[in-house]
Amino acid sequence: MKDLVFKHYQNKVRAQALVHKHIKKHYYFLNTMAILCPAIILTCIYIFVFKEGSGLWLFISSIASIAAFLYSGFSFSNAAKKVIRKRYKISIGKGTWRTEKFKELQSNKLADFLHNKDLKTRWKIEKLIELYKNDREKSKLPPLIAPSLFLAVLTPNLTQFLFYIYKDKERMQPYEVLELFLGSMLLSLIVIAIFTLYKRTKDNIVNDIFQNKNSIREGLIQQLEDLLLRMPEERKQAKDIKN
Repeated sequence: MKDLVFKHYQNKVRAQALVHKHIKKHYYFLNTMAILCPAIILTCIYIFVFKEGSGLWLFISSIASIAAFLYSGFSFSNAAKKVIRKRYKISIGKGTWRTEKFKELQSNKLADFLHNKDLKTRWKIEKLIELYKNDREKSKLPPLIAPSLFLAVLTPNLTQFLFYIYKDKERMQPYEVLELFLGSMLLSLIVIAIFTLYKRTKDNIVNDIFQNKNSIREGLIQQLEDLLLRMPEERKQAKDIKN
């Protein structure tokens, strides 16, 4: 039965099923730019550092890729809002299209399915959550390298990388060294900002591009937990029935 609930959520409840499939061009454009944007920026940084490429053109390429990524996100968001307004009659203002009303729509679709399958009771939903969490833990891959060990390996390599950049700069004027330092810091901040943004949207990207079952399962668990919060206590239900 848990597989049946999972398939219903995957095919009928997720944003992929309700929204994304109706705006495939915007959806694939966003995912493509989400991959290309950091790839282009990192390539520009590599060329600038190791190949002495034209700084102006590399800067323009990086800005253009960021602008294209932002445009793809803006275009996708507007298209998603139109789908939600027309198909589900939900009013959406400025901001994200994943509003509370849209989440309520998803929750209601899942609740109706559980009710039809005689699964909409507190203990059955709790059991489903437990089963999905067990499946999630079993399917998780152990990390290839611990974060602390990764930092221990990265730090000396980063030190050698910076030494490579500065080793031939003895004859540079002080202001040129300052420009190089500020430029390196700016590039570092850009990379950090990009990966911070990716960290925040990681689940959506993995879910949309790779259709990762763990991501889908995590979304289903959250929906079931929300249903539990909205359900009245069973004691109160039983009391109302007696009355």
